[in-house]
Formats: sequence, structure tokens, C-alpha cells
Amino acid sequence: MLKKLCMLPLLLLLAVIPMTMVQAAPKAEITSVRTATRNDANTPFVRTVLEVTDRTTPRLFLDESGEYISVTLPHTKIAKNVDKRYDANHNVVSRITLTQRSSGTDVNFKVPQAVTKKDIKVFTLPGTDKNKKGMRVVIDLNDKSGKVKQWSHWNDAAIGINNAGKKGSTAKTNTSKPAVDVPSYGNSKSYSLTQGLKGKVIAIDPGHGGSDTGAIGSFSQEKNITLAIGQKVAELLNDAGAKVVMTRTTDVDVYAPYDGAVEELQARCNIANAAQADAFVSIHIDSFSSADAGGVTAYYNSKTPYDYSLAKYLHAQNMAATNFSDRGTRTANFYVLLHTNMPAVLLELGFISNPTEEQALNSEQQQQNFAESIVKGLADYFDHNGQ
Repeated sequence: MLKKLCMLPLLLLLAVIPMTMVQAAPKAEITSVRTATRNDANTPFVRTVLEVTDRTTPRLFLDESGEYISVTLPHTKIAKNVDKRYDANHNVVSRITLTQRSSGTDVNFKVPQAVTKKDIKVFTLPGTDKNKKGMRVVIDLNDKSGKVKQWSHWNDAAIGINNAGKKGSTAKTNTSKPAVDVPSYGNSKSYSLTQGLKGKVIAIDPGHGGSDTGAIGSFSQEKNITLAIGQKVAELLNDAGAKVVMTRTTDVDVYAPYDGAVEELQARCNIANAAQADAFVSIHIDSFSSADAGGVTAYYNSKTPYDYSLAKYLHAQNMAATNFSDRGTRTANFYVLLHTNMPAVLLELGFISNPTEEQALNSEQQQQNFAESIVKGLADYFDHNGQ
């Protein structure tokens, strides 16, 4: 009996040692933090990106007031050269701080206006080429002030083209005007409205790509679906005698990896503008915080008299190619709609956040159906001379 009692402390010690070793194991490090204001979406937002050397699963917490947000990164620590306080657009975020805890790191946000969980998106992306083992944690906070203006027009109509529109331009703009009053960017009609697809130059823009995955579903990424559909559209258009200009043909960034939204989107517009395309079709997949949201939308901006017709004909054919719900044809100030010289449309072909639609969007049949419907819509548009 005495021998057994003597063994008890030893057994307890052995039980504690593994736990101590686990706690002492090296943690993933947060090696950089950067923030940016994104105003190229329907609702502007502030994006915070944290580079982490290893995998972690972020956890979101929101207090009852809606003014304090915390995203916990378990089993992470802050690298020595990383600051613990950051500034962002004060209309959206009052302050950002990092707090080190024994179990991980808290990324804390104070916001000037109360938010709900619908105003917050937290997701992860793969690490950079230099840190393939690691990952990026992305935190988006919507603007609730209404003070962050969407991109509607640059100070110079030629910005991003031939180095025009650099800082210091004296050109004036009226950003208070509605979208329908924004003029054609090239101020000259180089696009054709004659009947038939043969000989037409069509710019196809598969949304996102490379370091930008776009929306993320339960098992797929937007960038891969848009590219698959875009490639099928290009093949069908070529067969119809059209000349196809693709903004990307593989999984790449159009401008540069991890570039800003403006550089990336302007690069896509430049490709279409340089080719003097007759129509521009940007392909996207939608997403929402609720899995119930679904459907197909066509967005346009009446910078020319023909953008609406392009969206109308494509949307009608898209709806005939799926059983997804109809979200209609809507106006928007999306960058690529405003900065292309020709009639343009941005298609949201379903929701990757909707399990049923995500499954269908990853099927060869639905991708082919949408590709055929886009080509049919373009044919309808030209057969009606853009009316």
C-alpha cells in the first residue's frame, strides 16, 4: 500500500509533463498586418489582412453594443517586429489593436457606429509564395457611416491608360451625379452595334484570380468557377466567328499578386479598351452571410445608351439556363462598368454561399449552360443593334 502511495505523485507528474510540452510548443506567428479601404463594392468596407506563418482558425466575437469586435486567432503569437496598434479609415474603424494572450492573439476593433454580424466577414486565404505553409486571415468591416464614397469616376478620364491622370491632374469631377449620368469613358464610340457575332470583339473577364480567390464556398472558390465559365464562353464565341479578348486565361492576377483593387480592376478595363472591344462581360459568383440567399443578377451602368440592353438580353438568357431564382437587372457603380469604353455588364451567376447553387455551379453542365446563355444573350443584343 505504501509503495502505491509513493507511485501516485510520480504518475501525476508524468500526466502533467505532456500538457506542459503541448503548451510550450511553438506557435504560429503573425508577421504582418495591413489595412485598406475598399470602395469598389456595393457597400464600402475596411479590410484588415494578417499574415500568419501557420494554420489557425479565426473566431469572431461581437459585444452586445455592436461597437467592439474581437477576432481570436488560437495558438498564435505576435512577431517582435509587428506593431500592436493600427489606424484605418476612421469613418469605419476607430482603432485596431492586437492583444497577446497565452492561448492566442485577439485582433480587436472599435467602430464608431454599431455593427451586426452581417456587417463583418472573416475568412482565410492561402499564404504567399514566400510562406506557402502559412495563411492570411482577412477581416472585412462594412461602412455604416455612409461617408465612404464608392468609386464612380476618377479625376481624369484616361487614368491608368498611358500614365495619364496622375496625381496633380486639374480635371474636375462631380461624384454626386447618379450612375446614369456618367459619360462613356473614351468619349468616342469605337464599338459596333451591327447584327451578328461574326467579327465582333468581345472582352470576357473571369472575375478574381491568382492571389484573389473571390468568394469562398464550402468546397470551392469563385475564381475557379468564373474562369471555367469564361473559357467555355470564349470557345463558343470563337466558333461563332467573334474575336475574344480574355482578361485572364489561367489562375493569375491580371495586374500583380496581392495588388490593390483599383490597379487590378483598371488592368482589366485597359485590356478591353486597348482591344476596342464591342462588349465587355465580367463573370462573377455572388455570396452572402446567409445560406438561403440565391439567384442570378445582371448589373449595368448607363454610361452609354446600350449598357442596359446588353444586361437585359444576357440576363434573359441566363435565367433560361438555370433554375436559380431571378434577382433581376440592376444598376451599379462597379469599377469595371464605369471604366470600360464599351457597353459592359457584370453577371452574378448564383451564390457560392448557397449549398445547392454551389454544387450546381461546380458541375460541368451548369457551367456549359451559362456559357451558352451568355453567347445567346450577346447574339440577341447584336441582332437587335443594341436596342
